[in-house]
Amino acid sequence: MNLMLAPSLPAPEGAPSRRRAIGVDAAIVLSTAAALAHLVATPAHFTWWPASGIFFGILGAAQLGYSLLLVRHGNNQRVVLAGIWATVAVILVYVASRTVGLPGTPPVPFHGTRWLAGQAMLPNGAKHVGPLDVFTLVAEVLLVVTLLGMLPGRSKVRTANRLMWLGLALWGTSFVFLF
Repeated sequence: MNLMLAPSLPAPEGAPSRRRAIGVDAAIVLSTAAALAHLVATPAHFTWWPASGIFFGILGAAQLGYSLLLVRHGNNQRVVLAGIWATVAVILVYVASRTVGLPGTPPVPFHGTRWLAGQAMLPNGAKHVGPLDVFTLVAEVLLVVTLLGMLPGRSKVRTANRLMWLGLALWGTSFVFLF
């Protein structure tokens, strides 16, 4: 079933319909929300480590660009798949930065403590995860779910299975680091 956001005037005879499915509109909003959150966080990250600020700026611009791409090509399966896997990569980088740490990052103080590169940033719980982090993560997870729902049947099943296997592999890998 293809839900439409709002009815529009009928297209002239022989012209293609310009209405987008509500899933495409939702994906545009979610990608834009994540982009704006990354752009808002860019100056603070640049102050901490310029490479991080540059990464956040590029990521925000890329997510805004993806929103614009969805406006024009929201029904293109390759565009949707690219969005799913790029967003999953962003989520994985975020989770790694908050759990096992990212190699090559400089030490940074968090709430009076010192974090060492390559070590978990959250040894004592999620006190270093702020509201903007949660907002952005929720927007990105919902974006993946929305984009997955936009795929046709067989492609949706294949992509969901690949996401599941990726999750299982990462979960299994986590046990290697525990012992």
